[in-house]
Parts: sequence; C-alpha cells; structure tokens
Amino acid sequence: MWGINTGQAQVTEREAGDKLKISIASGKGGTGKTSVAVGIARSIEYCQFLDYDVEAPNASIFLKPDIKNVEKVTMRQPYFLTETGADFSKCVEFCRYNAVAYVRGKVVFFPELCHGCGGCLLVGPPGAVKERDIEVGKIIRGRASPGIDFIMGDLNPGSLRTVTVQAKLDEYIDEKQTVIIDCPPGTSCPMVASVKNSDFCILVTEPTPFGLNDLEISAEVLRKLGIPHGVIINRDGIGDDSVERFCDKNNIKILEKIPNDINIAKAYSDGITMPEYNKKWIKRFMAVIDLIEKENK
Repeated sequence: MWGINTGQAQVTEREAGDKLKISIASGKGGTGKTSVAVGIARSIEYCQFLDYDVEAPNASIFLKPDIKNVEKVTMRQPYFLTETGADFSKCVEFCRYNAVAYVRGKVVFFPELCHGCGGCLLVGPPGAVKERDIEVGKIIRGRASPGIDFIMGDLNPGSLRTVTVQAKLDEYIDEKQTVIIDCPPGTSCPMVASVKNSDFCILVTEPTPFGLNDLEISAEVLRKLGIPHGVIINRDGIGDDSVERFCDKNNIKILEKIPNDINIAKAYSDGITMPEYNKKWIKRFMAVIDLIEKENK
C-alpha cells in the first residue's frame, strides 16, 4: 500500500518488493510533464524522485529539497602532445564522431563532439596521446518533505554530455523505493536514456494538433522499446477529441484528464504542486498509480 497523507491518519508505505519505476515524459516541452511528475511525488510522499531533464532541471522549484550533497560528473577526454611531431591520423580514422581532424599535418580536436571512448589512446601514437578528467555536470542530492529522496542531474552550460550526466543518475536508482523519473521533453537520446529504466511511462500531452503529433511519435518510441505506457491529457477542453481517438484506436489507456484551469496555472507559477493547491489531486494521482499497478500485474 502507498504512503500518502490525506490530512487524516498516515497510510502505510507500499510493501517491500512491490516498487515501481515510473517515468513521466512528453513529446515536446510545455505540456505539464514536470507538473504531473512532482504532483505524483507529492501524492505518494515516500519515494525517490530523479530529475533526468539535466539540460533544464526545474523540479526542485516545486519539491524544494534540502540539498545535502553535490557531486561532480566527469568524463575522460584525450589531449594530444603535438610537440612530439607524431602522426595522429589513426585517431582521425578511428573517431566515428568526427571529434578529431587532421589539417595540414596538424591535429584539430573538437571536445564538444568527443564521447570519451578511449579510442585515441588505443590507436594513437604511443606516448603522444594522454587523457584527463573533464567536468560535464553535477549530481545534486537532497531530501524533500516528508520523505522524498531527491536527486537531480545538472548539465554544465555549453556541455553536450547530457547522456553522460544521465548515466550517472542511473547509478542512484534505488530498487527498494518507488521511483519517479522526470524525463526531458522530446524523443531523442536523452528521453530514451531516461525511460529505459522504467516499468511504466506516463506520456503527458495536450488536446491540440501539436500535442497529438508529438504523442504519436512518443508512443511509437515506447512501443519499440517495449515499455508499457498510458496518457495524461493536460489542459483538457482547449482542443478536440483527436488525442482520445488516437489512444482508443491504439489501445493506450487515458489515465487522467487535467482541466484547463487558470488556478492550476497560477499555483504552478508560484511553485506550488497540484496536491498542495487542492488535496483532491492526491486521490486522483493515486488513482493513476492504481491503474499503473494493474497494468504491471
């Protein structure tokens, strides 16, 4: 059973061995993905929350964790001792990401494209290629009231190593807790890296042509990954029923509909989660979790 605070007696936490990893994703930004993620975390109260949207993490604005630890995320990167006069052409041939070029007998290195595979060290001239640690981001850990284990990835400005920071987040996933993963928007590699660890993915969309288009792409990605998924429609009432018809046609369960309510938007702008704005959302989000549990039995 889930641990939630209804304003009355505290309900016990879920039994050991009955934990789920739930990711919340969206085909594009601005659909309310983080609103749903933090709302679910606030409803459960005792869980682990991981912000995988490392390029623009903002869940901390709503969960307000007490930060306890900040850890640097580094990757190995080569540097070339060009003064040796060595031939680095094999490094160029080896690098599939075009991070190394050879121009008029000189090596040109593009660190933003380097994936830190170590290949230059293996195939380059002995002693002429070295490696060093480069900081690409941070892992920020804390505790949000009453019992949310909060972990956030934060990519350094200008760095392209999104997946490197996300891979470090993977190491902190606690199988003994219910895990809520706030994914980055879109359907590219960072989204895939975020959902791959989940037992179920909630796709947050809106009833508009743009929302439908992005939902179709997201649902196809999850289908190919073999990850069970359902849909929450945000700002319900602003568009048409095309999203619902798509879900019905493709046997995708609609888990909840969030109305187009100006008061919800005002609460969001003040950093207030939906369960804090109105306690009815605790019951509604917990009903979503009940549906997900049934889907995973």
